[in-house]
Amino acid sequence: MKAILTGGAGFIGSHIADDLIGKGAKVLVIDDLSSGDINNLSKSVEFLNLNIADQKLPKILKDFKANVLIHCAAQASVAQSINMPAFDAEVNILNGLQIIDYAVNADVKSYIYLNTGGALYGEPNYLPCDEQHPIKPISPYGLSKWTLENYFDLLLPSSTKFTSLRLANVYGPRQDPEGEAGVVAIFSRRMLDDKDVKIFGDGEQSRDFVYVQDVASAVLATIDTEAQGHINIGSGEQTSVNQIFKQLSTEISYTKKPLYEPERQGDVRHIYLNATKAEEDLNWIASINLQEGLKRTVDALR
Repeated sequence: MKAILTGGAGFIGSHIADDLIGKGAKVLVIDDLSSGDINNLSKSVEFLNLNIADQKLPKILKDFKANVLIHCAAQASVAQSINMPAFDAEVNILNGLQIIDYAVNADVKSYIYLNTGGALYGEPNYLPCDEQHPIKPISPYGLSKWTLENYFDLLLPSSTKFTSLRLANVYGPRQDPEGEAGVVAIFSRRMLDDKDVKIFGDGEQSRDFVYVQDVASAVLATIDTEAQGHINIGSGEQTSVNQIFKQLSTEISYTKKPLYEPERQGDVRHIYLNATKAEEDLNWIASINLQEGLKRTVDALR
């Protein structure tokens, strides 16, 4: 199997690359390293330090003759999307349209898009959110990610296979602890350095936290099945930010109290996902529980 993996040097993409290499696939990673890290990548991948809209890519993709395109590359910060919505749209929509066009012209027959589930459904009408929940994002990030999903649905030839994996809040090793997204990585790094930890809002806002290796296994399961369409990938469990703080404090033996600051625009109050369709269509369930996932994340950061 040959796979094109955009954003493959990033947090989630590099774990997918590892799993693909482990299955004997030939992997072409395209990443401009704006947020990815070359050190995340196995020496076994073929790496291109290029933007996914680069005009060198059409010939490269035709020559590579991939079976599948896995699109991970994205601007993934809700806060940055609010501050810079045009940039968010450029990366997540316009550049995404380019790579779709390049891949279709290279005769790629299968597509997997890593979408957001946490920012897609907005303030939920009901919980957990299944794939039929109304989509009403409250941030430019959620809107841009959903927009490209619609473009995939609209533009891909009927002969191709397309699966959009709508991810819960992904955490785990290689997540940037200095970034704006990823509360587990940010809290862990600051606790390990014995620095103050900020919580936006009252900390009772809740999320569905899914371990990055489980997400990678969902991508591999998608390749191995005939499943198509839109599929939630999450733990199916609701965990508050205060609970994350408490569990990490115990794991790290951190004794300081959190500093509470005003809540941020664009963040939903409560969200967690119904992943029943993933179990039925992909034979996938999240296998790493939160306690074990947090331990592994902290160990990696140490």
